[in-house]
Amino acid sequence: MNFEENRINSQCDNQDNQVSTYCGTVIKKIRRECGMTGAELAKKLNVSQQQMSRYERGINKISVDMLFNLSIALNVPFEKVIKHVLLEMEKSNSDDVSMLKKLIAASDTVYFY
Repeated sequence: MNFEENRINSQCDNQDNQVSTYCGTVIKKIRRECGMTGAELAKKLNVSQQQMSRYERGINKISVDMLFNLSIALNVPFEKVIKHVLLEMEKSNSDDVSMLKKLIAASDTVYFY
């Protein structure tokens, strides 16, 4: 692996961490709005309370499948969860998020072409 590949992989890792952090923030916010504890949500999702905490703190990456299951458990449309994640990202001024916004915009252009 050359220097450029290492740099790109490092950027992707940082962006993955950013997305996980924003997902966690949104999960916690929606869970609290629904009046549910972390332990209650964890039980509904069949994960440990510790795992739920790791998702909410952005320590562990959450899969799209788990986000979908989470939306069902919270009785919130999946689209709303994704929308809130994107809104949280828009609030940020970090360089990593700016790069993510460009990637999302590029993928939207290709997807909707």
